[in-house]
Amino acid sequence: MASDFQIIKPPWENPGVRAYLVTALSEDNERVTFDGQSCEGSKFRSLLEQKIHPLHPVSWIRQVHGNNIVRLPVDDHPEADGSFTTQKGVVCEVITADCLPIVFSDFAGTRVGIVHAGRRGLYLEIIARMVAVFGVPPGEIMVWIGPGISRENYVISKEICDQFLSLSSEYSSVFHQVRETEYGMDLYQTAKIQLSGLGIPQKNISGAEWDTFSDDRFHSARRNHEQAGRMATVVWMEKSSRL
Repeated sequence: MASDFQIIKPPWENPGVRAYLVTALSEDNERVTFDGQSCEGSKFRSLLEQKIHPLHPVSWIRQVHGNNIVRLPVDDHPEADGSFTTQKGVVCEVITADCLPIVFSDFAGTRVGIVHAGRRGLYLEIIARMVAVFGVPPGEIMVWIGPGISRENYVISKEICDQFLSLSSEYSSVFHQVRETEYGMDLYQTAKIQLSGLGIPQKNISGAEWDTFSDDRFHSARRNHEQAGRMATVVWMEKSSRL
């Protein structure tokens, strides 16, 4: 078991709202996945919950690269790629290893949420679904975009590029051609375009400054493939934190 987690925090000044991206290595220096299927993953889920000390057990949603968002707390592990809550002590989480963890809070600290936003989730407009269920004006929403893969290291097909361009020509700025039928895609910029289009001011958005592929602090599915670990990003409302 790791002696501690490595964490990154949003640059927020929002009393009572806690958010962290968490990475961990096992005693054997293996990458931790935070999955619920392996013994190691389950152990680290429990260790993280002990650190957070939530009022309700963490639901640990079952991510499917879709756009479903659930309101917490719930008693099971729903199939979803995002969650939100208006209750203190209820933890919203996602697991990532190149996709974007995007954290939401209102300025009043009355609700928090998070989405797992990879290429598929962004195409399915999971950010818009979160803003719709959040229930406050967009100008009152704070957003932190956690570590994801950079445009230089996220190469996709022309077909995927065309799919986004069919939604809006504004997405032309997020792609650059690297080969005849391959393009680098900027997930960060894609998310920012969607957030801006929903009315969230640029000054309310932070993060989006890392590359999980090239930075060894982070886990990356494209870099490490089947051996890749996973990062947990959590957000909740309470007055104190143990991390």
